[in-house]
Amino acid sequence: MADTQYDCIVLGTGGVGSAALYHLASRGARVLGLDQFPPGHDQGSSHGDTRIIRLVYFEHPDYVPLLRRAFDLWQQLAEASSLDIFQRCGILQVGPPEGEVISGLRRAADAHRLELTTLSTDDVKHQFPGFRVEDDMTALYDPNGGILLVEDCIRTHISLAQVAGASLVVGEPVTRWKSEGNVVRVETTKSTFLTNKLIITPGPWANRQLPALAKHFKILRKSQFWFDNDAPDYQLSSQCPVFLFEHGIHTFYGFPQIDDKGVKIADHAGGRVSRSPQSLDREIDTEELEAVSLFLRQCLPSVGHQLNQHVTCMYTMSSDGHFVVGQYPETPNVHFAAGLSGHGFKFATVLGEALADLSLDAKTSLPIGFLSPERFS
Repeated sequence: MADTQYDCIVLGTGGVGSAALYHLASRGARVLGLDQFPPGHDQGSSHGDTRIIRLVYFEHPDYVPLLRRAFDLWQQLAEASSLDIFQRCGILQVGPPEGEVISGLRRAADAHRLELTTLSTDDVKHQFPGFRVEDDMTALYDPNGGILLVEDCIRTHISLAQVAGASLVVGEPVTRWKSEGNVVRVETTKSTFLTNKLIITPGPWANRQLPALAKHFKILRKSQFWFDNDAPDYQLSSQCPVFLFEHGIHTFYGFPQIDDKGVKIADHAGGRVSRSPQSLDREIDTEELEAVSLFLRQCLPSVGHQLNQHVTCMYTMSSDGHFVVGQYPETPNVHFAAGLSGHGFKFATVLGEALADLSLDAKTSLPIGFLSPERFS
């Protein structure tokens, strides 16, 4: 197939890659997506039904302008889809007054004049009766929180890209890519493809596909748990928000019940290092389960104790916990996004747009400069 030359190839069609494929195809580019797994697979970082989207961003205020654009793009994707892939429900965030979460939220809200409401313990009991907040904790409510249906978002991006003319090849791991002047040669286990530009969105395969930057990435094993629930206080239909609690050494987050699986809970903190995606331990870690169960008893006491489902995924952590997005070193026709560090899916559609800009126009108006790999130089 080397006789076919594309305007751009997207290597990895998970969250960001599927979005890049969509944005490229929507602009008329001749584009090919490559992935070793089918769309919406459970072998990487973008699975487990749901992801949180939130506007007031405690990690850093510089993410907020990207989030504004992401909200618009997700809404547009939802309108083009027959599925409820994006649902606003607000987010309740709780933590010590001087902790990372609360102080970071206030900093972002002040910097961008965002709506953020302080709730007393009694306010929480009245508005969200399923939650318990200790008196020495601060609770903040952001109405611009919501839920993204992660696999459905990926499949929708890909299906719309294909409608716009994109090609997709799955089941062929990429074994090698090489920039040869104005052309990039991409080799899989079965085929060879040529392209003018290459976008690499490798997820936990970053060390393999981005060797010049490998020392800046590591894989963390993460677990997601679903618990049985009969209480209406935790149902999306009862206006239960998504939530995030800085709770001791943990940062628990979760979702109201949206289906028969129950309430979903996970810990954003911690996690064991995994050598590679292939060596990931997918069994239940009893210490993780005990920590999540204790948190539920203390802060969401009416959630059932029966574990309905457990899923393991991976965070690809960068050295500083922030995304790495830009041009691959000394290779102007190759761009990438990696190291999303467990908080990247909500940005997938806007990062895909930025990568499409860089690939087609060699520049973007989106404010991604603070994510440049040059910060590691």
